[in-house]
Amino acid sequence: MTERSGRLRRGELAWTLTEAANEPFFNLVIRYVFAPYFAATLAAGTAAGTSLWAYAVGASGLAIALLAPLTGAIADSGARLKPWLAAAGLVTASAAGLLWFGVPGTPLLAIAALVFVAGIAAELVNMFANSLLAVAGSRERLGFLSGLAFGLAQAAGLVVLLVTLWLTRLDSSVPHLADRMAGPLAAAAVLLCLGPYLLVGPDRAPAPGQRLSLGKGLADLKALLAQAWQAPPLRTFLLGRMFAADGMAVVFAFGAVLAGLTFGWKARELALFGFVITIFGVAGGLVGAFLDRRLGARRLTLLGVALIMLGTVSVVLTDEVRLFGVATGVALGRPLASPQEWGFLGAGALIAAGAAFAVAGMRTMMANLAPPDRLASYFGLYAFVGKATAFVGPFLVGLVTQWTGSLRPGIAVALAFLCIGFLLLRKTGSQKPLLAPRA
Repeated sequence: MTERSGRLRRGELAWTLTEAANEPFFNLVIRYVFAPYFAATLAAGTAAGTSLWAYAVGASGLAIALLAPLTGAIADSGARLKPWLAAAGLVTASAAGLLWFGVPGTPLLAIAALVFVAGIAAELVNMFANSLLAVAGSRERLGFLSGLAFGLAQAAGLVVLLVTLWLTRLDSSVPHLADRMAGPLAAAAVLLCLGPYLLVGPDRAPAPGQRLSLGKGLADLKALLAQAWQAPPLRTFLLGRMFAADGMAVVFAFGAVLAGLTFGWKARELALFGFVITIFGVAGGLVGAFLDRRLGARRLTLLGVALIMLGTVSVVLTDEVRLFGVATGVALGRPLASPQEWGFLGAGALIAAGAAFAVAGMRTMMANLAPPDRLASYFGLYAFVGKATAFVGPFLVGLVTQWTGSLRPGIAVALAFLCIGFLLLRKTGSQKPLLAPRA
């Protein structure tokens, strides 16, 4: 496999697997399998249960918003990043694995607490892996590595969904086997996909006398926030990233839940839905890796957000009797036998391809903007703005669902976030590092 500067090195290849460590968690637990299982089975389809899931996801987003920039600044004070990546991965795997014990009758609050903890740790895995992008790869092919990592992560999501489909076909006496295995499968993916980089990937070397310091981390964080706000291109980019991430979070957290509640899809259909969506995510990531060279990271990001908006409008306008707002005259029957179900599937595929472009493009923009010796701090800030208001979307979904008795109006909230994000990202200018490395 080649790009501008030749064959991928061992550390670069290992880095491209790091995103695959947590994508199965989001695919299986947050999006396609465990989330609908929680809402429809554990919570018996009640609006209160669906709202509890929304609040757990929202609280996880709020926690990561508070933890990410501080954790990144403290990590940068000690230079080495791989130990932080390993610790976040271990917590993710432990909390996700315990979801196996989520059976009907288990207190919903306990299950929501595990999702809350695993969600925080998985986002920290993502933050520290992103921070290591410019350590693992040469600057001229960061976009290629970012897109390739997204594609491989989606491929990992595909594999675990295929395993879930296989589990649904087993004649097993274990109740809700496929749903409950979502957590252990996600845990296994964390361990398998982080292992190569932790073993052979490069890490930053600390400067002579440099030690981990809470005080220095806090001081650096304060300076970082001031510098980021005073740099207009970075400020605009981070605000655009914040709103775009909020919109994507709502769509991906509740799309499969909406499908399950609207069409009555169970684990088999939901895993198939996730499989199709992930196929388009894989394709989007691989295509995005090459489009980045021709369009640039900014244009690739804008194209992705536009596709997500189009897909979200289609999802909101499709229900039990309508396809994109037009009555089909076909009643629901056998799963995946109506045009409205296939239309919902197609809209989800469009969202997945757009997300691949947007995620890879924004990550490359951040890697290009950040000074090399402050990667964790800047990617902590990147994670912060991606989560600073991410709790607002799920909380709004929860409130609107309680108020209207329907999840569909809540998902429409995503469109406002996506539109604002698109307009801000469109104004983002230079992608050169904004600050020189520290002496």
